[in-house]
Amino acid sequence: MKLAITGATGFVGSHLVDAALASGHEVVALLRPQSNSSVLPRHPALQTLVYDQLSQESVKRRLQEVHPDIFIHGGWRGVAGKHRDAPFQVVDNLPCTIDSVALALKCGCRQWIGLGSQAEYGNPNQRIDESAATHPLTLYGKAKLAAGIAALGLCEASGIFGSWIRIFSLYGGGGYSAWVLPYAIRHFLDGTSPALTQCSQRWDFLHARDAAEAILAVAREGVPGVFNLGSGSAPPLRDTVEIVRNLIGPECPPANYGAIPYSENQVMHLEADIGKIQTSTSWNPRIPLREGLEQLLADLLSMHPPKK
Repeated sequence: MKLAITGATGFVGSHLVDAALASGHEVVALLRPQSNSSVLPRHPALQTLVYDQLSQESVKRRLQEVHPDIFIHGGWRGVAGKHRDAPFQVVDNLPCTIDSVALALKCGCRQWIGLGSQAEYGNPNQRIDESAATHPLTLYGKAKLAAGIAALGLCEASGIFGSWIRIFSLYGGGGYSAWVLPYAIRHFLDGTSPALTQCSQRWDFLHARDAAEAILAVAREGVPGVFNLGSGSAPPLRDTVEIVRNLIGPECPPANYGAIPYSENQVMHLEADIGKIQTSTSWNPRIPLREGLEQLLADLLSMHPPKK
Protein backbone atom coordinates (compact mmCIF):
# COMPACT_ATOMS: atom_id res chain seq x y z
CA MET A 1 0.00 0.00 0.00
CA LYS A 2 0.91 3.62 -0.46
CA LEU A 3 -0.04 5.70 2.56
CA ALA A 4 -0.31 9.46 2.91
CA ILE A 5 -0.02 10.41 6.60
CA THR A 6 -0.49 13.75 8.33
CA GLY A 7 0.81 14.17 11.87
CA ALA A 8 3.65 11.81 10.99
CA THR A 9 6.09 13.37 13.48
CA GLY A 10 3.66 13.22 16.40
CA PHE A 11 3.43 10.53 19.05
CA VAL A 12 1.00 8.25 17.22
CA GLY A 13 2.16 9.29 13.76
CA SER A 14 5.82 8.43 14.30
CA HIS A 15 4.93 4.94 15.52
CA LEU A 16 2.57 4.58 12.56
CA VAL A 17 5.28 5.53 10.05
CA ASP A 18 7.71 3.03 11.62
CA ALA A 19 5.13 0.23 11.55
CA ALA A 20 4.10 1.00 7.96
CA LEU A 21 7.68 0.95 6.69
CA ALA A 22 8.42 -2.24 8.63
CA SER A 23 5.42 -3.86 6.92
CA GLY A 24 6.74 -2.94 3.48
CA HIS A 25 4.39 -0.05 2.72
CA GLU A 26 5.33 3.19 0.99
CA VAL A 27 4.72 6.37 3.01
CA VAL A 28 4.31 10.02 2.12
CA ALA A 29 4.57 12.06 5.34
CA LEU A 30 2.77 15.40 5.03
CA LEU A 31 4.56 17.80 7.37
CA ARG A 32 3.99 21.30 8.66
CA PRO A 33 6.95 23.68 8.25
CA GLN A 34 7.57 23.49 12.02
CA SER A 35 7.45 19.68 12.18
CA ASN A 36 10.46 17.95 13.69
CA SER A 37 11.38 15.71 10.76
CA SER A 38 14.40 14.34 12.65
CA VAL A 39 12.11 11.83 14.39
CA LEU A 40 11.43 10.17 11.05
CA PRO A 41 13.75 7.42 9.81
CA ARG A 42 15.78 7.63 6.63
CA HIS A 43 14.15 5.02 4.44
CA PRO A 44 13.88 4.58 0.67
CA ALA A 45 10.11 4.01 0.95
CA LEU A 46 9.54 7.26 2.87
CA GLN A 47 9.19 10.67 1.27
CA THR A 48 8.06 13.93 2.83
CA LEU A 49 5.84 16.74 1.62
CA VAL A 50 5.78 20.06 3.49
CA TYR A 51 2.55 22.07 3.44
CA ASP A 52 1.04 25.19 4.96
CA GLN A 53 -2.53 24.26 4.02
CA LEU A 54 -3.76 20.92 2.74
CA SER A 55 -5.92 22.83 0.25
CA GLN A 56 -2.84 24.17 -1.58
CA GLU A 57 -2.85 23.37 -5.30
CA SER A 58 0.85 22.45 -5.15
CA VAL A 59 0.15 19.84 -2.45
CA LYS A 60 -2.65 18.33 -4.53
CA ARG A 61 -0.42 18.10 -7.63
CA ARG A 62 2.46 16.52 -5.75
CA LEU A 63 0.27 13.99 -4.01
CA GLN A 64 -1.55 13.12 -7.24
CA GLU A 65 1.83 12.15 -8.67
CA VAL A 66 2.33 9.70 -5.81
CA HIS A 67 -1.28 8.47 -5.97
CA PRO A 68 -1.61 7.04 -2.43
CA ASP A 69 -4.13 4.27 -1.77
CA ILE A 70 -5.00 5.38 1.78
CA PHE A 71 -5.01 8.79 3.44
CA ILE A 72 -4.51 8.71 7.23
CA HIS A 73 -5.19 12.02 8.95
CA GLY A 74 -3.39 12.12 12.29
CA GLY A 75 -2.50 15.80 12.30
CA TRP A 76 -4.20 17.67 15.13
CA ARG A 77 -3.06 20.81 16.89
CA GLY A 78 -3.28 20.98 20.68
CA VAL A 79 -3.37 17.39 21.92
CA ALA A 80 -1.76 18.31 25.27
CA GLY A 81 -4.17 18.85 28.15
CA LYS A 82 -3.50 22.58 28.57
CA HIS A 83 -4.89 23.23 25.08
CA ARG A 84 -8.06 21.15 25.38
CA ASP A 85 -10.35 24.21 25.45
CA ALA A 86 -8.42 26.49 23.09
CA PRO A 87 -10.53 28.00 20.27
CA PHE A 88 -8.13 26.63 17.63
CA GLN A 89 -9.46 23.16 18.40
CA VAL A 90 -12.40 24.12 16.20
CA VAL A 91 -11.07 27.03 14.14
CA ASP A 92 -7.95 25.20 12.89
CA ASN A 93 -8.48 21.47 13.36
CA LEU A 94 -11.97 21.09 11.98
CA PRO A 95 -11.31 22.67 8.55
CA CYS A 96 -7.96 20.87 8.30
CA THR A 97 -9.77 17.56 8.75
CA ILE A 98 -12.25 18.41 5.99
CA ASP A 99 -9.39 19.54 3.75
CA SER A 100 -7.70 16.18 4.29
CA VAL A 101 -10.79 14.34 3.04
CA ALA A 102 -11.02 16.64 0.03
CA LEU A 103 -7.34 15.99 -0.72
CA ALA A 104 -7.83 12.24 -0.42
CA LEU A 105 -10.68 12.44 -2.92
CA LYS A 106 -8.67 14.51 -5.41
CA CYS A 107 -5.79 12.03 -5.23
CA GLY A 108 -7.98 9.00 -5.88
CA CYS A 109 -7.58 7.37 -2.46
CA ARG A 110 -9.89 4.44 -1.84
CA GLN A 111 -10.05 5.07 1.94
CA TRP A 112 -9.69 7.93 4.39
CA ILE A 113 -8.86 7.23 8.04
CA GLY A 114 -9.06 9.84 10.81
CA LEU A 115 -7.83 9.57 14.38
CA GLY A 116 -10.46 10.48 16.95
CA SER A 117 -10.43 10.35 20.75
CA GLN A 118 -12.15 8.83 23.74
CA ALA A 119 -12.79 12.48 24.72
CA GLU A 120 -15.72 12.35 22.29
CA TYR A 121 -17.62 10.24 24.83
CA GLY A 122 -17.16 12.69 27.71
CA ASN A 123 -17.13 11.06 31.12
CA PRO A 124 -19.36 7.96 31.20
CA ASN A 125 -17.13 6.20 33.76
CA GLN A 126 -17.70 2.73 32.38
CA ARG A 127 -16.50 0.35 29.69
CA ILE A 128 -17.44 1.99 26.39
CA ASP A 129 -18.40 0.54 23.02
CA GLU A 130 -19.07 2.51 19.86
CA SER A 131 -22.81 2.71 20.55
CA ALA A 132 -22.24 4.77 23.72
CA ALA A 133 -23.66 8.30 23.81
CA THR A 134 -21.23 11.09 22.93
CA HIS A 135 -21.19 13.97 25.41
CA PRO A 136 -17.74 15.59 25.09
CA LEU A 137 -16.83 17.95 27.92
CA THR A 138 -13.93 19.82 26.28
CA LEU A 139 -13.60 21.79 23.08
CA TYR A 140 -11.04 19.19 22.03
CA GLY A 141 -13.61 16.39 22.38
CA LYS A 142 -16.31 18.44 20.67
CA ALA A 143 -14.02 19.28 17.76
CA LYS A 144 -13.00 15.63 17.37
CA LEU A 145 -16.63 14.51 17.39
CA ALA A 146 -17.66 17.14 14.84
CA ALA A 147 -14.66 16.36 12.64
CA GLY A 148 -15.40 12.65 12.62
CA ILE A 149 -19.08 13.10 11.79
CA ALA A 150 -18.36 15.58 9.00
CA ALA A 151 -15.46 13.61 7.51
CA LEU A 152 -17.28 10.27 7.46
CA GLY A 153 -20.32 11.94 5.94
CA LEU A 154 -18.18 13.42 3.19
CA CYS A 155 -16.52 10.06 2.53
CA GLU A 156 -19.88 8.31 2.26
CA ALA A 157 -21.29 10.98 -0.05
CA SER A 158 -18.19 10.72 -2.27
CA GLY A 159 -18.12 6.95 -2.50
CA ILE A 160 -14.92 6.09 -0.61
CA PHE A 161 -14.43 4.16 2.62
CA GLY A 162 -14.23 6.34 5.69
CA SER A 163 -12.94 5.16 9.07
CA TRP A 164 -12.75 7.02 12.39
CA ILE A 165 -10.63 5.51 15.16
CA ARG A 166 -11.31 6.76 18.69
CA ILE A 167 -8.07 6.33 20.57
CA PHE A 168 -8.07 5.80 24.33
CA SER A 169 -4.90 6.18 26.46
CA LEU A 170 -1.62 5.30 24.78
CA TYR A 171 1.91 4.99 26.15
CA GLY A 172 5.32 4.31 24.67
CA GLY A 173 8.47 6.02 23.47
CA GLY A 174 7.98 9.59 22.33
CA GLY A 175 4.95 10.28 24.53
CA TYR A 176 4.37 13.65 26.15
CA SER A 177 6.58 14.11 29.21
CA ALA A 178 3.69 15.47 31.30
CA TRP A 179 1.63 12.30 30.88
CA VAL A 180 1.32 10.34 34.10
CA LEU A 181 3.59 7.39 33.26
CA PRO A 182 6.60 9.34 31.88
CA TYR A 183 6.15 11.86 34.70
CA ALA A 184 6.19 9.15 37.38
CA ILE A 185 9.12 7.30 35.81
CA ARG A 186 11.29 10.44 35.63
CA HIS A 187 10.70 11.12 39.32
CA PHE A 188 11.38 7.52 40.31
CA LEU A 189 14.63 7.49 38.34
CA ASP A 190 15.72 10.75 39.97
CA GLY A 191 15.03 9.33 43.43
CA THR A 192 12.04 11.56 44.15
CA SER A 193 8.40 10.74 44.85
CA PRO A 194 5.98 11.74 42.07
CA ALA A 195 2.96 13.70 43.28
CA LEU A 196 -0.10 11.80 42.10
CA THR A 197 -3.80 11.43 42.81
CA GLN A 198 -4.94 8.43 44.85
CA CYS A 199 -4.72 6.59 41.51
CA SER A 200 -7.76 4.44 42.25
CA GLN A 201 -9.18 5.22 38.80
CA ARG A 202 -9.24 2.33 36.35
CA TRP A 203 -7.27 3.21 33.23
CA ASP A 204 -6.92 1.51 29.85
CA PHE A 205 -3.37 1.78 28.46
CA LEU A 206 -2.40 0.55 24.99
CA HIS A 207 1.16 0.61 23.67
CA ALA A 208 1.56 3.03 20.75
CA ARG A 209 3.09 0.29 18.60
CA ASP A 210 -0.04 -1.81 19.03
CA ALA A 211 -2.11 1.26 18.15
CA ALA A 212 -0.12 1.72 14.95
CA GLU A 213 -0.70 -1.90 13.96
CA ALA A 214 -4.44 -1.46 14.57
CA ILE A 215 -4.58 1.58 12.28
CA LEU A 216 -2.71 -0.34 9.59
CA ALA A 217 -5.16 -3.25 9.96
CA VAL A 218 -8.09 -0.90 9.33
CA ALA A 219 -6.26 0.40 6.25
CA ARG A 220 -5.13 -2.99 4.96
CA GLU A 221 -8.54 -4.60 5.36
CA GLY A 222 -10.51 -1.57 4.15
CA VAL A 223 -13.12 -1.52 6.90
CA PRO A 224 -15.25 1.63 7.24
CA GLY A 225 -16.97 3.00 10.33
CA VAL A 226 -16.18 4.14 13.86
CA PHE A 227 -13.83 2.04 16.00
CA ASN A 228 -12.67 2.24 19.60
CA LEU A 229 -8.97 1.59 20.10
CA GLY A 230 -7.54 0.60 23.46
CA SER A 231 -6.22 -2.47 25.22
CA GLY A 232 -9.66 -3.62 26.36
CA SER A 233 -8.45 -3.84 29.96
CA ALA A 234 -8.44 -1.20 32.69
CA PRO A 235 -6.54 -2.08 35.88
CA PRO A 236 -6.35 0.46 38.71
CA LEU A 237 -3.87 3.19 37.81
CA ARG A 238 -2.02 2.59 41.08
CA ASP A 239 -1.29 -0.99 39.98
CA THR A 240 0.25 0.31 36.74
CA VAL A 241 2.39 2.86 38.58
CA GLU A 242 3.56 0.17 41.00
CA ILE A 243 4.62 -2.09 38.11
CA VAL A 244 6.95 0.69 36.97
CA ARG A 245 8.25 1.28 40.49
CA ASN A 246 9.00 -2.41 40.98
CA LEU A 247 10.78 -2.58 37.61
CA ILE A 248 13.15 0.17 38.74
CA GLY A 249 14.01 -1.69 41.93
CA PRO A 250 13.90 -1.62 45.72
CA GLU A 251 15.77 1.71 45.90
CA CYS A 252 12.86 3.43 44.15
CA PRO A 253 11.03 5.88 46.45
CA PRO A 254 7.29 5.47 47.01
CA ALA A 255 4.80 7.51 45.05
CA ASN A 256 3.07 10.32 46.90
CA TYR A 257 -0.47 9.11 46.36
CA GLY A 258 -3.16 11.65 47.18
CA ALA A 259 -0.86 14.67 46.83
CA ILE A 260 -2.99 15.88 43.92
CA PRO A 261 -6.80 15.99 44.29
CA TYR A 262 -9.04 14.55 41.65
CA SER A 263 -10.32 17.12 39.18
CA GLU A 264 -13.96 18.12 39.13
CA ASN A 265 -14.68 15.93 36.08
CA GLN A 266 -12.17 13.21 36.86
CA VAL A 267 -12.70 10.11 34.74
CA MET A 268 -12.59 7.20 37.18
CA HIS A 269 -13.13 4.40 34.68
CA LEU A 270 -11.67 4.71 31.18
CA GLU A 271 -11.92 1.42 29.29
CA ALA A 272 -12.45 0.67 25.60
CA ASP A 273 -14.62 -2.16 24.41
CA ILE A 274 -12.52 -3.20 21.40
CA GLY A 275 -14.74 -6.01 20.17
CA LYS A 276 -15.70 -4.18 16.98
CA ILE A 277 -12.17 -3.57 15.72
CA GLN A 278 -11.18 -7.12 16.69
CA THR A 279 -14.03 -8.71 14.75
CA SER A 280 -13.73 -6.32 11.81
CA THR A 281 -9.98 -6.85 11.34
CA SER A 282 -7.29 -9.38 12.21
CA TRP A 283 -5.87 -7.05 14.88
CA ASN A 284 -5.41 -7.88 18.55
CA PRO A 285 -3.19 -6.17 21.15
CA ARG A 286 0.14 -7.99 21.34
CA ILE A 287 2.25 -6.14 23.90
CA PRO A 288 1.45 -7.03 27.54
CA LEU A 289 1.40 -4.05 29.89
CA ARG A 290 4.45 -5.11 31.89
CA GLU A 291 6.50 -5.72 28.74
CA GLY A 292 5.45 -2.38 27.30
CA LEU A 293 6.36 -0.59 30.52
CA GLU A 294 9.80 -2.22 30.45
CA GLN A 295 10.27 -0.80 26.94
CA LEU A 296 9.05 2.64 28.04
CA LEU A 297 11.46 2.60 30.97
CA ALA A 298 14.36 1.67 28.68
CA ASP A 299 13.41 4.43 26.24
CA LEU A 300 13.28 7.06 28.97
CA LEU A 301 16.56 5.88 30.46
CA SER A 302 18.28 6.22 27.10
CA MET A 303 16.97 9.75 26.60
CA HIS A 304 17.05 11.04 30.18
CA PRO A 305 19.61 9.32 32.41
CA PRO A 306 18.78 9.67 36.11
CA LYS A 307 20.28 12.55 38.04
CA LYS A 308 23.36 11.74 40.05
